[in-house]
Formats: sequence, structure tokens, C-alpha cells
Amino acid sequence: MESTLSAATSSSEASALAAPGVVVAIVVDRPTSTLEGVLAAIVAQDYPKIQVLVLLTGSDADELGLVHEIVQSSFATTEVPQPHVYQLGANPGFGLAANTALRLVEGDSGFFLVMHDDVVLAPDSVRILVEELYRSNAGMVGPKFVEWEETRRLQAVGFDCDWFGELDSDVEPHELDQEQHDAVRDVFVLPSACFLIRADLFRELGGFEPSIEFFGEDLDLCWRAHLSGARVVVVPAATARHQAIIVERLATRSRDSVTLERQAERHRITTVASLTGARRLPIVLPLLVILSLFEAIGAVVRGRWQRTIAVLGGLSSLVTSFGRISRRRSRVRLLRRVPDHEVVELQVRGSVRWKRMIRHRRFAPSMNLRSQVNTSRERDTWVMAAWGVLGVFLFLGGRQLWSNGVHSVGDLLPLPESPRELVHQYLSGWWAQDLGSTTAQPTSTGLIALGGVITLGHMGLLHTLITIGLIPIGWLGVSALCAVVAHERARIVGVIAYAAVPLPYAAVASGRHQVLIAYAVVPWALHLIRSFGGIGRSIIDDEPGDVVDHRSTKQRIRLVAKLSLLFGVTMAFSPSVVFVVLLSALLWLLTAAISGGSTRAAGLGFAGAISATAAAVVLNMPWITRYLSHDGWSAIVGAPTHSPENLGLWDVLRFGIGPAALGGLIVLLYVPLLVAPLVSKNSRFIWASRAAILSIVSIALAVLNSGNHLPLRLPETGILLAPVASCMAIGAAIIVMAFGIDVRGGRFGWRQPLALLSLVTLPLGLLPVAAASSNGHWEQPSITLAQQMKELLGDTSQGDYRVLVIGDPRLVTSDQHLYDDGLAYAVVQNGDMTMLNQVSSMADDADNLIRPLLDAVAMGSTNRVGRLMAPLGIRYIVIPLLDRVRSTSNSPLPLPFGLREAFAEQLDLHNVYGPSSMMIFENSQWIPLTGMLSAAAAQQSSEGGSEALVATELTGSLTALNGTTSWSSPTQELPAGRFHLGVPFDSRWTLSIDGQSIKPQASFGTVMHYETGVGGTAQLNYSNPVSRYLWIIMQLLLWASVVVGILQPNLRRRQVRLKFAAAEMQSVVSLSGNNSETVES
Repeated sequence: MESTLSAATSSSEASALAAPGVVVAIVVDRPTSTLEGVLAAIVAQDYPKIQVLVLLTGSDADELGLVHEIVQSSFATTEVPQPHVYQLGANPGFGLAANTALRLVEGDSGFFLVMHDDVVLAPDSVRILVEELYRSNAGMVGPKFVEWEETRRLQAVGFDCDWFGELDSDVEPHELDQEQHDAVRDVFVLPSACFLIRADLFRELGGFEPSIEFFGEDLDLCWRAHLSGARVVVVPAATARHQAIIVERLATRSRDSVTLERQAERHRITTVASLTGARRLPIVLPLLVILSLFEAIGAVVRGRWQRTIAVLGGLSSLVTSFGRISRRRSRVRLLRRVPDHEVVELQVRGSVRWKRMIRHRRFAPSMNLRSQVNTSRERDTWVMAAWGVLGVFLFLGGRQLWSNGVHSVGDLLPLPESPRELVHQYLSGWWAQDLGSTTAQPTSTGLIALGGVITLGHMGLLHTLITIGLIPIGWLGVSALCAVVAHERARIVGVIAYAAVPLPYAAVASGRHQVLIAYAVVPWALHLIRSFGGIGRSIIDDEPGDVVDHRSTKQRIRLVAKLSLLFGVTMAFSPSVVFVVLLSALLWLLTAAISGGSTRAAGLGFAGAISATAAAVVLNMPWITRYLSHDGWSAIVGAPTHSPENLGLWDVLRFGIGPAALGGLIVLLYVPLLVAPLVSKNSRFIWASRAAILSIVSIALAVLNSGNHLPLRLPETGILLAPVASCMAIGAAIIVMAFGIDVRGGRFGWRQPLALLSLVTLPLGLLPVAAASSNGHWEQPSITLAQQMKELLGDTSQGDYRVLVIGDPRLVTSDQHLYDDGLAYAVVQNGDMTMLNQVSSMADDADNLIRPLLDAVAMGSTNRVGRLMAPLGIRYIVIPLLDRVRSTSNSPLPLPFGLREAFAEQLDLHNVYGPSSMMIFENSQWIPLTGMLSAAAAQQSSEGGSEALVATELTGSLTALNGTTSWSSPTQELPAGRFHLGVPFDSRWTLSIDGQSIKPQASFGTVMHYETGVGGTAQLNYSNPVSRYLWIIMQLLLWASVVVGILQPNLRRRQVRLKFAAAEMQSVVSLSGNNSETVES
């Protein structure tokens, strides 16, 4: 709405009549006391022809009335015409709001002075700007900005810009104004806080870019002005005070710093992609990507993971905003009058950000977003050095693994060779592992396929990243968790302590992938749970109890969405880790009640963890229902062993789960953890108590579980110790901060020497891990069971087959089926174990079909078990003996009693010469998984019965259609006879001969066969169930909804902006000839 306006009468003086009109467009976010000063400064201008247009965002009637009162009081006793007050009805962002002036003002013979509502001009600023615009023949001019409180200090005098949209300023932060920057000069960018622009130029450019809401609108407008041939000039003689409170205002609207910084990066990168000339674009864009990646890495090194997210999010906009970039380039092409090389001459050569880093100089004009981040050169240098040392340690400690790849020891099985096959596997309704069945695909298959696409098909690189790469992910997580202390150096000490814990290196050595997952996930999960509950940082002058930050609903939705995504990915690979996180959150809740912390905040955190767990279960549907079966808990925590692990308290304290756990010096890191509650105060005491209690309970559970002294088996020791490692990091960070705040300034007593002793133990605790990095592979064995099995049993020239692996559960690393206490078995196709073999199957076919055969061997009721296994394609039986980690030649695990002898008694199983690490029996009666049955086998396949099968010679079957999968099948000429398919009966498998489909028939009572008739060209096909596609669509939508919850795109705001841009408005001000006048409505 607008106020009732009277026509303005200009001065009678000829000079005043000749002055061009200036329309001051002030975008008001909300009425404040600052607005009075802004309007008073406009009234005090010595320029004669000014019309004021107040553009109020929002639709609050009370705010409109308050603005009217401020306007009337400011212009009550002046000859300046009353301002036009127009309420926009929404907040479309500064750029679109300022563009409203183009529709409310008709005519082009004058100027627009665009302003924020926190800029106060000097009385002569408008006149000086107009005069210099004529004198310099410029299109845009801007004033010199000084600080709000202290006008002697400079804020900005225009900006330079490099090829990559990075702004630079000659003004140092808080630099005194000694007229050293008072020369009129061309600049590349003028701040949008206040500038004067020719009305015809502003209208030709179309105003600000509509897609830019906040941050970067000035860069885009000035760049387009340069392309149109207009000069952009700064006029230091005109001055303006600028309060620069946009970040604080946006923060009140629940926009966190990460979102704002990501938005600024996105606008910068899309502007560069939109406005750079076509010839230079192939050069600039790759350089932009490379520099951004280097900056992201540097931000990680400095511990600024939020900056990393912002930079990577900005890069992603090159893909997500491709259509918008193309449309912007099309619009710019129409107004381009200056060759691109002339615009380049106005830009700074090289990278401004790189030069600033080399000069150790920080760009911090107060209107810039990053200026709100309080940093210091000394702190960044110290933190960067610490992160650099950690990076060198990670590279040197695993240098052979980085170069040669991670060996397939324990659970660290290799990935399938092709991401394309993984995509087909995920889309298929047939689960090829185990014996095969029509069932839900594990979510991990899709996630690994996505990782393979990201790494451009380099599955070996992906395998290394999801193994060793989990270690720095854990470091970043504990850096976020240790943000509970407000001291940056204490925070990095916590990260160093976490890196010193030998848990991940022992996990790499012993092949415990789930322990590595726990090491990476637990600190991130605890950090998000803390943030969701609202437990804030421990600060210097806090009160007793937790520091509580009250989160908004929008922030809590984002946090629980992040936690749901984290739990969803984790549950796809290791559900036991999620269980341990929930247990830790529950212990935090109990600790809050004991130590005096905020039980409400801890309870909210636990509720958030429960909600995220429920969401993770939904994200992994329907495969996750496998864990609801009778052996679901064993599938989560692993099959029970014949003898308990019995690590003992000492081994648990030193994280002795593998050969990389060197010596007992690591226990020195427990000293800061236990001393911190004794010497710290206030919120630091709460955090120290929280860490100490969680560690003590976790260690007790690990010791009891290791000795099988609990009524319910828990996850393995390494996973239970992951929270202990996080707590040791918190303890180290707290002791450093408490020493400087609570100890050093207090009265001398026992706290000072005790705290000093705990500080001394920190560097000593690093020695074992430093020594472990000497060999370059953290003592991981170079020869593994999986590798030897593939080399010895990987020949498929005679047809596809299966391998039955049976033995101690600690040595059977694939999908385990528990047979008896201390005995498990797994089925592997073609002897090639991959990470997919670790996923627990939903089908019970293996238990129904293989377990009775093992019973027959155990009870001695048959000596022809090879013939009974033949229809299932079982060619080899492998009994693992040594894995060189849990079972070594010096200390082998005991072989289950009678296992070797029972298989040796079978007449159709022959002991094959093999390495000392395993016993191999070959089944001489095996039938290829896909092949033409011999006459005897074909006859027996119809008659069925185990007694007849045992009495029949099954050799002579020939392989056919070898290499068939559910998504692809070779074509081959088949003779007349009976085609065998060694999978449990499933009518979705059909054989096509010369275009005619043949339905399967039951065979051997367990599998199926097809009658080929007279033979012909054959192909084996699998028909996907429609439900599989529905589940895929639903699952993708569920995962997308979680991502949307994290990003929280403001669709409503976008709709408001589009509707606002298309709305019709009647002009209220005219810029015609040399007059600026009111248009009567």
C-alpha cells in the first residue's frame, strides 16, 4: 500500500530546475530506530531534486503504520516531498525488492539511489555523486563507507574482483581514514548498500538478478554494467556510515551461518559461470573448480568444516543451477556491448583468495559475510599446522595402502569391479548372493553403486576411501564434537588425542570394517545429538550446569534430518553402530541427572536419536526387516564363537583388538579423561563428567561382553570402544581449557599439579601410534584368505559354481549362517568374496537346504554328501584355519572338534592341496549352476529323493549359458535335453529357446530345470517383480525427503519471489525530462 502524496513543487531557482531528478529507493527490512537517522540524512541533503521511495518488505500492518509514523516525523518540517511508502507484501530479497523501483518509477531521465535501511549519508553525498557521475561519464557511482560507531575508520572504498568472482579491497579491517583512499577511481564492484545509477542503465540491465536473494547481487549488477559499456566509479568524497547488520537479521530468521555462506558461494559461482565470456569459460570453470577444491581441503585442514560444506555446495550449483545459468547467459548476450577481453582488463589477475593467503591478509569489509567470522592469523596458523601434521601422519602411516590398495583381510573384502553391475544388482529383484532368491536388495548395494559413480568407476579407489578414508572422517567428527569448548587450541588437542587412539589402525590391521565405521560415525552422531538437544559450548564466564542453546523448529528439523541420513547410511552397513550410539545417548541422559547437567536437553537429544533411528529403519526398508527374523540379533552383532574373546581389562584399556595396538602407553590418555572432572568447573565439569562416565560404562560393557558374562550379546569390542575414544578426545580438550580457566587462576593446591600431570601425559600417549606408522600399512597382512581363495578357486572355465566356507565365525567373513556354537558357514559364488557377501540375506534357503546336509555329515549318516550338494552347484568346501590376524601360525584358533575328519570321510570329496591357511575339499560330483545335465543326472532330477541321489553318478554335466545374471544373459545354442539351473525354485526365471518361453520345473527336489525340446538358440531371463520398482521409487523418495530436510529449500519463498516479480504495479514517481515528480494515482 502507499501513502497519500501531494505533488512536489520544485525550487524556483534555475539551477535547481536544471538538476536531474534522483529517486532514493530505500529497502526497509523492518522499522527500527536506525531508519529515523537514514531518513534524516536524506532530508539534510543539499541536492534539490530528490524523491524518496520507501520499500517495506513483509505484510505486517503494524510495521507499515510504524514506518508511516517515522516518515511523517522525519519529513514534517522540510521542503523535500513526502516519501512514497510501498509495502511489498512479502520479503523477496533485497534485489527483487529494489527492482520494484523500476515499476513504481516511470521515465529514464534521472538517477536511482539504491540504499539499505542502515546507511546514513553525509549531507553533501548525493550532490557529489551526481556531479562525479557527469564528470566521469560513469554509469554507476558509489560513496566511501565508514564504520557506524567510529567514522574515522574505513569500511570499504569499492572492490576489486578476480576471474572467479572473489572480491578484494585495499582497505584493511578497521583502517583509519587518513585520506589515503580518496582518489576517484574505477572499481569492478560497488557495494549494494548504497550506489547511484543512471535510470536508463538500471532499466536496461533489468535491475538486480532476480535469482539472487542475498549476497552477490552487487557483483552481478556491476559485472553486467561493465559488459554494457558503463563505467563503475567510487567517489570517496561522498561518505556513508554503514551499520552492516544483514547477517544478524538473517540469523533471526533461523538461517544458520552454514546456509548463508553456502548461499553466498552459490551466487558467486553461478555469477562467474553466467557472465564469463564464451571463449574464456572453458578455461575459467576448470580453474574455478580446482581452486574451490583446494579451498575445501584447506578449510578441512584448518578445522573449518562448515566452510568446506559451503564451498562444495557452491560447486554443486554448477550442476543443479545449469538451466538458470543458461538463461542468464542468454539475457546477458543481448546487452553485451564490450568485448570480454576489455572486461578482463578491469579484473585482478590470478586468484585474490590465494594472494590473500600468501600475504596473510584477511578480507573483512563488514558488509561481507565472512567478516562475521571471528578468526585470527595466529590461531589459524596453529590449527593448520596441527591438521597438516595429522594429514602427514595419515599418509605416511598408510602409504602402502594408499598406493597398493587395502588388502582383503577380515571384513575388508573387495568391492565388485563395476559400478554398472552394482546398479543392475540394486534394480534387480534377484539377490544373487548365498543361494539366490527373489528378495529385497540391501540399501548398501545402491550406496556402493553411487560411490562407484562418484569415483568414475575406480572401485579400488572407492574401497580405499571407505576404509582409510573413514579415519579422517572420524577426526572431523570429533572436531565438531569438541566444539563444546570455546578454545580453538583445546579443540585441536582433542582431535589429536582422538587420532592417537589405536582403534582405527588396529581395525585396519585386523580387517574390522564395522569398527572403522564406528570410529567415523560415533563422534558425528554424538555431535548431532548434542546439537539437537541444544547443549551449547562451554564458555569462560558460564554458570554451573550445561550451556543451553534454544534451537528453532527449523534448525531441529535440519539436525534430525542430518542424523537420519547418518544413521540411514550407517545402518545399511553396520546396524550395531547405531545401537551403540543409542546406548551412548541414553548414558548421556543418565549422566546429566547425576552431574547436574540439563536433563531436558539430554532428553531431547535422546529423543532426536530415537527419531533418527526410526527414520533410518524406514530408509532401509524393506531389506531391514531381515533383522526381525529369529536370528536377527545374531545378524546384527555377529555369530557367537566357540570360546569367548576374553580380552581382559588391560587389553580393553589399550584398545588391543588387533596387531596395531602397540604397548600400554596409550593408557596415559585416560589421565586427562579422569582428571578433567576433578579440576574443571561449571559446564566444563558437566562435559568432563559426561565423558568419564560414558567411558567407564563402555569399558565395563566391553570387558563383560568379551568374556560372555552378559545375558545379551553386544556388538564386538572395537565398536563398544568407539565412544571411549570420543570421550578421550573430549577429556583432552576439557583439560586444556580447564587448565587455562579453572586451574591456573585459582588458589594453589592439589588441582594445579594434577592438571599439569595430565597435560604432560598427552604427548606421551601419542608415541605408540607414531611408532605404528613406520611400516606404512599399520601391520595389515599382505596375504589374506579371500585373496588365496580367489587365486586357487577362481577358475570358471568349467562353469559357475559355489564354495561352502565353514569354520570358526571369526574366520568366516561372508554372510554367516550359524550352525552351532562356534561354527558358522557361508556360501560364496565362484570363490570370489566381495563386500556384498557380508550382507545378511533375508531368505532362509541356505538354512533349509544346506543345514540338513551338514547335519548328515555331522551325524555320519552319509558318506556321499558331495552328491547331495551337487544340484546346488557346490564344488568346493573350504575350512579356514589361519587369517594371520585373529588366527596365526603361532596362535591358531582351535578347529571345531571333528570338523576336518567328518568331511575327510566323504567319498566324493577330495582333499585338494592348498596353503596352510585353509583346508580345501573338492566335490567330484558337482553340477554347474547353469548347464545341460548328463543322462543319469537328468533322470535323477525328476525322480528326486536323497537315497536315489546318493546312489547316482552325477558327473558328465556340461556348462551352458555361463555368466548368466538376473539382468544379462549370453545367447547360446542348446541341444535337446534338460537344462539345469542351480537356484531354489522361482518361476520368474524362464528359458527362451528360439523366442519361445519355457517354464521351469522342480528338479532334485530343491532347484529347477527346463526341457529344451529339440534345442535351439537359448537365453535365460529373469522377470523383475513390479513391487521391486515400487520399492525403488519409494526408497528414492524417502532418501530425497531427508536431503530436502537438510537443505530446506525455501520453495514458498521462491514462489513468493516469482509471484512478486510478475505482479503488476502502478508507477508513483516520474523521471521525465529534468523533473522528478509525483504521479497522481
